[in-house]
Amino acid sequence: MDSRVPSVRCTAIAVALAWPLAVGVGPGVVAAQVAPSATRLSIQTPSDARVWPAPPAQARIRYVGSLDPASTRGKPSLFVRAWHALVGGREEPEMLQPYGVAVDPAGRVLVADTFGHAIHVLDPRKPKYSSIRVDGGSLIGVALAGDRLVVTDSASGRVICLDDRGRTRWTLGPGDGFERPTGVVVAGDRVYVADTLANRIVIVGLGGKVLGSFGRRGDGPGEFNFPTNLARTIDGRLLVTDAMNFRVQVFDADGRFLRTFGRLGDGSGDFDKPKGVAVDSDGHIYVVEGISDVVQVFDDSGQFLLAFGGSGSGAGQLWLPSGIAIANGRIYVADSANRRIQVYQYLGARQ
Repeated sequence: MDSRVPSVRCTAIAVALAWPLAVGVGPGVVAAQVAPSATRLSIQTPSDARVWPAPPAQARIRYVGSLDPASTRGKPSLFVRAWHALVGGREEPEMLQPYGVAVDPAGRVLVADTFGHAIHVLDPRKPKYSSIRVDGGSLIGVALAGDRLVVTDSASGRVICLDDRGRTRWTLGPGDGFERPTGVVVAGDRVYVADTLANRIVIVGLGGKVLGSFGRRGDGPGEFNFPTNLARTIDGRLLVTDAMNFRVQVFDADGRFLRTFGRLGDGSGDFDKPKGVAVDSDGHIYVVEGISDVVQVFDDSGQFLLAFGGSGSGAGQLWLPSGIAIANGRIYVADSANRRIQVYQYLGARQ
């Protein structure tokens, strides 16, 4: 008997597939760990937070709230309000199309705005907003490398490294072999960049030197058909969203192929438009499904566990989601068409 659910979209809100009570996999992270007290989110938090799977099954994912520049900026002082009443209203910051997401050690959420020419810095702990302007036409990926940021500008074919003041430290581009860089992840002293049009993963040193690459066009093991997003586990394995092969491929730190999972389809565990990928503290793999507006969760071997999200603009819902990051059990999803970051809690996270 085929136990697959006919449609991910139809079952995203309340899928009740069994989640293992004891997960026998190693821990993994994709972002800096922060103290639990540093990730309290009170901005736009609903009173009736949704959970997945639906009762009576044991909840594994809970919706926490939403982040965007306007709400994070906070209420202006009385003086500022009076000044703007006299000279005109202030211009509210906004995200045009959020894509890449990262979390810094202080718990701030950094968001690459594809068309906004900026990295938005959202602080869930207090009303504070800032942004880093980037001279780029199509920002996709963002990753932390110590006190620096690595950003990809897909349209210009550039990989840009910025310091903590937003100043450019180094840039790689078409002259260095890049065609359309998208996803980026940092592991130790290496930066891994998905070069989508070149169908390869490029390895870059923290100083901006290209160290090597792996992959080529194809559908075999270790081959790609438009790779887009990256994540890594704590033991150094690299996860690659192989978008048009409708799968996730797993490699070691040197680019040696280990395994793959996923296939084209609209059932639970299948892919249509896979985008962002991340790993939680118990080694579960999260893959954003951009067309079905859900995030699918797999175990370390690629076995489907559940999906959460669902199409719409309400609490916990998504519309053309893209990037994802996980830190301290909090799951941050770029809800691109709704121009916000949706925040969920992994209820099995180790504290």
